[in-house]
Amino acid sequence: MAFNKESILNTCPPWFRRAGSANDVILGVMGRLVRNLRGHAFPGWSTAEGRRAVAELLLPAIRRCPGFKSAHCAEMSELDYGMRRALLERRQISPCMAARQDGCHLIISKRQDTVVMVNEEEHLVIHSFNSGHDFRALTERLNHLPSVLEQEFEFAATPRNGYLTSLPNEAGEGVQLYAVLHLPALTLSNMMPQVNRAIEKLQLNIAPFYPQYGEECGNAYVVYTAPAIYGTMGEITEHLRDIIFRLAERENQVRDRLLDMHRLGDHFLADRVNRSYGLLRYACTLSQQEWVEAISMLRLGVCCRFISPTEGTEEELLGELAGQLIRGGDYATGSAIPERAYPRQATEPEKSRSKTIQTLLNRTTLHTAPGA
Repeated sequence: MAFNKESILNTCPPWFRRAGSANDVILGVMGRLVRNLRGHAFPGWSTAEGRRAVAELLLPAIRRCPGFKSAHCAEMSELDYGMRRALLERRQISPCMAARQDGCHLIISKRQDTVVMVNEEEHLVIHSFNSGHDFRALTERLNHLPSVLEQEFEFAATPRNGYLTSLPNEAGEGVQLYAVLHLPALTLSNMMPQVNRAIEKLQLNIAPFYPQYGEECGNAYVVYTAPAIYGTMGEITEHLRDIIFRLAERENQVRDRLLDMHRLGDHFLADRVNRSYGLLRYACTLSQQEWVEAISMLRLGVCCRFISPTEGTEEELLGELAGQLIRGGDYATGSAIPERAYPRQATEPEKSRSKTIQTLLNRTTLHTAPGA
């Protein structure tokens, strides 16, 4: 199937639609699986002819696999800046792939929950996404395509080191798993440094979801497995799953503590929620950083019952806010760089964010008042 830009951009991936549907803290999970063909130079060292040769081998085989017969396919040289930017915003391609050109191909499944990159940093890179914390479905989807291709191709591997990659310290299972967490209470309570130290001791990594705006922007974080971790995929999955559930439990404990302080007359939590609600309600324009930070506090307000929906259920509202949080509210997706006729002129994305959130707020009620 040809690469239909409008179809992709006009369809919200299920990961965004159902983010946070299974847990207030765990917004979703992601996975990355890499493989390289034996006898071919890795993409970083190969020539354009070498990359084309790999693509000519892999692409027909991938298109024959179940689930990819009607997928969107394109060579990276065919995609303009706006489309690359859109795919980066959706976390569907890596920054490395966004810079690729000839001989590098992108395949997006029709449901947009699996993305295959040919000749990124490795010959075959698969990204998959799942809402909630269902690692089993995620790993099954990641393993499906390689298990089919392994019947036709020989992947570079050794008994001692496992699957070989362009970075020696990432050899092994060739899999990295990620969980996106919303941790506003731990962040507001200045407990993230302790969390970071604990995560490192457990052979995992934690990073901000929006690093371009600072470590705490949006109170959203990514906890992920270190490439050098040893063990089977099942062991790696259980290790990560156990840790993120402990973090979710700790986050909820701190939220309860903040609520207890609120009942004793501390206005800290109510003030943060009210300020964000007021900004989103009345602002005419919103930068992406303002949007992310305010949406995070709005979602915390719903979790703590300061805000309730007048239409639909609380779970639906939390899910919608989770999708907005990880999407980042960039409604210029697929367009060129926003231009300003003069320095203070608002761009279309800044105005669109304001209109979008005000429509959502019309379906909510704020139960706290400034100064209460």
